[in-house]
Amino acid sequence: MLKPLLTEVLSVVTPVFLIAGIGYIWVNRDQPFDNNTISHLVMMVGSPCLIYSSLTTNAPALGDLAQMAAAALFTITGAVAFAYGFLKIMGWKVTTFLPALVHPNGGNMGLPVCLLAFGDTGLALGMAYFFVNSISQYTLGLSVSSGRFRPGQLFRQPVIWAVVLVLWVLISGVQMPRWFNATTTILGGLTIPAMLLMLGTSLARLNIAAVRQTFTVAALRLLLGLALGLSAIYIFELQGVLAGVVLLQATMPAAVFNYVFAEQFNREPDKVAAVILQSTLLSVVALPLLVGWAMTF
Repeated sequence: MLKPLLTEVLSVVTPVFLIAGIGYIWVNRDQPFDNNTISHLVMMVGSPCLIYSSLTTNAPALGDLAQMAAAALFTITGAVAFAYGFLKIMGWKVTTFLPALVHPNGGNMGLPVCLLAFGDTGLALGMAYFFVNSISQYTLGLSVSSGRFRPGQLFRQPVIWAVVLVLWVLISGVQMPRWFNATTTILGGLTIPAMLLMLGTSLARLNIAAVRQTFTVAALRLLLGLALGLSAIYIFELQGVLAGVVLLQATMPAAVFNYVFAEQFNREPDKVAAVILQSTLLSVVALPLLVGWAMTF
């Protein structure tokens, strides 16, 4: 029993670390890699196509997707409440650390792990969680970092319109042309490997600072995600793949995108970078155990 489970866990986590490691080594060997271009390609083209193709091909029931979205909203709301209180008590800057505590790396790291652990169904459910997390990043995360609320920014994100298209297709039952489905499947296929390569290249370029403070936040990101993920599983009575995906997505390390906002608005980006790097390194140890646990639901 233990050996087959260990083999399954290794088959999930090894590709994640190997592909991210390729990106890390690539940059350290001074090879060209334009993160800005590739990240825009993933966000503007790859992710919307992946959302469409994964949610319309062997799609989970709408009720399951709704439960996943509700669980994601619960974990994010709970993280905001806890993180705000914790940072105020500690006297640490909310504008620096709150987005990193609240928003897990549900894209670059979470989606590949969900795909490898639970197949296409896991990917589709992971996309639902990722969608809610992305909305929070582009509203709450952007507002905290910039100091002002920018709701209009949300409607400029193609992933929003991809979900609108998916809902229309699923609810109406309309059949999209085969060429459209084939094109989105091919373009969506570039997203997972590109995300993992970007994870590695981004970590290779980060500078870290204030280790004691940032390590506390990094460890808390994983522990808080674990506690809220388990709470969501209990409250929404989730089982099987639904429960496993929530546990994995909620317990991912801090999202790399938090650094982008911190850098853009000068919110101590070195400290945010340190949280991202340290929480990712901690997840290297935690992820095999986490995946093994998620597979037992």
